Amino acid sequence: MAQLETLYQIEKLNTYPTQQGALKRCIWGYHLIVEFWQCPFEALARAKNVESALKQAVKSINPNNNVKVISYQFKPYGVSAQLNSGCANIYIHTWPENGYSAIDIMTPDKEEAYKILKKLQENLKPKNVYIAELERGLSEVENTEGGET
Repeated sequence: MAQLETLYQIEKLNTYPTQQGALKRCIWGYHLIVEFWQCPFEALARAKNVESALKQAVKSINPNNNVKVISYQFKPYGVSAQLNSGCANIYIHTWPENGYSAIDIMTPDKEEAYKILKKLQENLKPKNVYIAELERGLSEVENTEGGET
């Protein structure tokens, strides 16, 4: 039986200063707003499975495993969870009866955000993925340290 490839749709959201010269664009981090569709029910139904997927997703960028995971198990099924570490913040809300999950991935580095996304895909096995990519950071100060301009 032929395996179907995951369908991806990526949208890059650009933000612009509201007045010319009023705010300087300084990228402090990256935010991926992700929707997974057609995931297996079992992958999304229980907090234990979702927490494991989140921890595995950040393992490649945070090998010391210094993470904090908080989750809420809905009855009879469905999960809201968040993972916080020094290098990433991930939020997920699942609707297993629809095979759907809404995910936010925030990291200081774009490459790290996509590494996390790839690991989440391996664990939650969506058939369709929608990604909105957003660069975070607007600053009123002239000389900002850190971030890209």
